[in-house]
Amino acid sequence: MSNNQLKFRLSSWLTLGCITLLQALSAPRFIFSACASLMEQNYHISHVQLNNLIVASETGRLFGFVSTAAATCFPAWMILFIGLVFGLVGYGVQCFCISNRIPALSFWQALLLNILAGNSSCWINTYCQLLATRNFKDSYRTIVEITSTYSGLSGKILTSIVEGIEGRKGSTNSSIYLLLTCLVPVAAGLIVALVHICLEFMEYGDSDVFPAVFVLIIATGVYTVIESVAPFFGFVSLRLRAVILALVLTIPFAVALLTAAADWFSAEKYHSQVTRRESNDSGESNPEKVSKEVKIAIGEEREADQKAGGEVDSDDKGLFKAGNDAGMKQLLLNVDFWMFYLVNACGPTLGMVYLNNLERITQSRSMGEASFLLEISSAFGFFGRMLSIMFHWYTREKSVIANPALTVLLMIPMPIAVFLLLDSNRCLYISTGILGTCSGALIVINSMTTSELFGSKNLVAKQTIVLTNIPLGSLLFGYLAAINYQNEGAGDHGVCTGLQCHHKTFIIWGSICFTGTILSFLLRLRTQNFYSQKS
Repeated sequence: MSNNQLKFRLSSWLTLGCITLLQALSAPRFIFSACASLMEQNYHISHVQLNNLIVASETGRLFGFVSTAAATCFPAWMILFIGLVFGLVGYGVQCFCISNRIPALSFWQALLLNILAGNSSCWINTYCQLLATRNFKDSYRTIVEITSTYSGLSGKILTSIVEGIEGRKGSTNSSIYLLLTCLVPVAAGLIVALVHICLEFMEYGDSDVFPAVFVLIIATGVYTVIESVAPFFGFVSLRLRAVILALVLTIPFAVALLTAAADWFSAEKYHSQVTRRESNDSGESNPEKVSKEVKIAIGEEREADQKAGGEVDSDDKGLFKAGNDAGMKQLLLNVDFWMFYLVNACGPTLGMVYLNNLERITQSRSMGEASFLLEISSAFGFFGRMLSIMFHWYTREKSVIANPALTVLLMIPMPIAVFLLLDSNRCLYISTGILGTCSGALIVINSMTTSELFGSKNLVAKQTIVLTNIPLGSLLFGYLAAINYQNEGAGDHGVCTGLQCHHKTFIIWGSICFTGTILSFLLRLRTQNFYSQKS
């Protein structure tokens, strides 16, 4: 194996480790699940105003096109730096305010800080895409999709760290969550920056890390789910569990070192055998000839891969492609697009709203297990994303089941899970697992469906329009939950206790989710001819 191949394999696994580390530690969407009450108390805001802060954070994520445009003007390290600074300022100032180190913030200041903090993830995601594009030329889209699943583990990871620090299960110290949300992404960013400096000295190329990467995410997903629900882990030290989870994130780096060592040993052994054979045949060795032959073979393989990739890309046609790719005006007048938009709002977005209200829901039922439910949702969400990506990868050349049909199958359990929330506390765990799994899988599937149904022309703009359902859905569904909670409680700042606190909310959410399921079925019927022709 040549030195170039060694560098390609090493840089590929190091890049994979960098991206997974950033994605797993820089997605603070869960923060409102753990810090809702803390923010209400310190900002002296109502439940509705807290929901507005959540909407502000989600709105900040809509400005991802800014970081994408900046990537064409600034170096990659600067994109990462801007993202880390935005997150540090957005959550750091709030952390200092809550710990009484700076004067109290007004509601509008908190609103702007949450927009800034929400936008930080866009810059970090853009940096991850730059790394993936540079090192995985033909398969970078799949790598981006795979590594993005790790963003679902943020809640699980930081909850484990908080519990490890406090040494007790079900920690409710929200200030530590907020502090870690500031510091952990910066620490991860510094590690990635150091690795990136080393990668700059390597030649970049495409390295085949499949199916090893799938084995990695399967192992990670299985471990996180089992660790969250298996009774055996209840006897394991919380600090040890946090350390093990941290080691799981570093597996790509360990694989990089082991791969480099194994490849170097194999290369040395191969070259020594070739040298010995040539010495016996001609009396002198010619290592330059061997190296040249290896390089020629690598070049031929790379050209074949590029041709294969080009063939795949040329067949990637959306519903309006083939001479009629949907423009923005045509898209906004299309019934299928708005049905797809509402399915996203009534499915995965509703799941996010439920996650943001976990702390209030558990408090109303006197459970005090918001952190445990957050772990379950995070672990099962990762598992759902992982399964959907693997299914898409292994069936990409077959017509097994169309994405709209898969959406219908994943939407069906969601209204059932929401209506189960009306029952006992035991159903709360089951519903959280179902909503986490289905929402995670739908996020991945729906991002793929956008380009399939509506073409790749102006894809970033189309995806941005689709993503507006998240802040709008959070505003509407969260507002309904906050109003119902306040009506059952004692006014804006009152605490409500009992099953009746969210009874109306769960009925409304379940009805909305059921409507989304019907819409997904109608969308499947409307697009059936397209997918039958495509197959």
